[in-house]
Amino acid sequence: HTTSKALTARSCAGIPTFISNQASATGRGSSKHLKRAMSKRVVLIRHGESEGQQHRGKARKDPSLLDCYLTKKGEKQASAIPSFLSDRAIAVDEFDLICTSPLTRAVATCVLGFGHLHERVPIVCHPDLAEVGGSIPENQARPTKKVVRDLTRRYRYHPVAVSATRSIDFSPLPSDWPSNVQRRESSEERPPSFLEWLRTRSETRIAVVCHHNVIKQKLLGPGAVVRVSNCVPIPCELPEGDEGEGHRRLELA
Repeated sequence: HTTSKALTARSCAGIPTFISNQASATGRGSSKHLKRAMSKRVVLIRHGESEGQQHRGKARKDPSLLDCYLTKKGEKQASAIPSFLSDRAIAVDEFDLICTSPLTRAVATCVLGFGHLHERVPIVCHPDLAEVGGSIPENQARPTKKVVRDLTRRYRYHPVAVSATRSIDFSPLPSDWPSNVQRRESSEERPPSFLEWLRTRSETRIAVVCHHNVIKQKLLGPGAVVRVSNCVPIPCELPEGDEGEGHRRLELA
């Protein structure tokens, strides 16, 4: 059982979460267990190592790092995601929805780690999963057509990744993405938050590929995890939102 103390992503990733019908199996019918049974199971995954992570200080402002790629190490980490999940008793085939940030390093991680599922599982891109901190080039988004074009070229010898990249549903992004991102975030034009949007979906087993600050600040909240390592799964739950609880964050499983 998790405690109220801050956990590391690595430690909480060791907790198996894809165990169905716990409430009925134990015979307990309390509202707490019924609510838990109805929760969506969400696994958070930070992208693989990026080119930006190889730089420190002022070097991270190098314009060549604009919406940068994964390193070779990051690509290997992404390709090993099914194995990382299996090590934690999470079957990759149980997912019925894959979500990704629109930044290149997250999309690449998504198609390398989950691309083999794209023919039966939707892969959806949501703007709220993009990393915060647009002052450095790696966090500045590009038009999705350029992302798709560049990744299909980069992974041209990886046909599954190419097909998965072309299958991504970018419709949740504003039509003028990524123009005026900062203005939209502080106005009524801001799209629904990722968790608000996720609650409207019918799927219950979701993998989310995104970023360090998004996981710590948006999805889990400050103090929930101490460290978010590249491609280390973080099992969570999204309880059914009661009235007035539309902004509740994910809970560690």
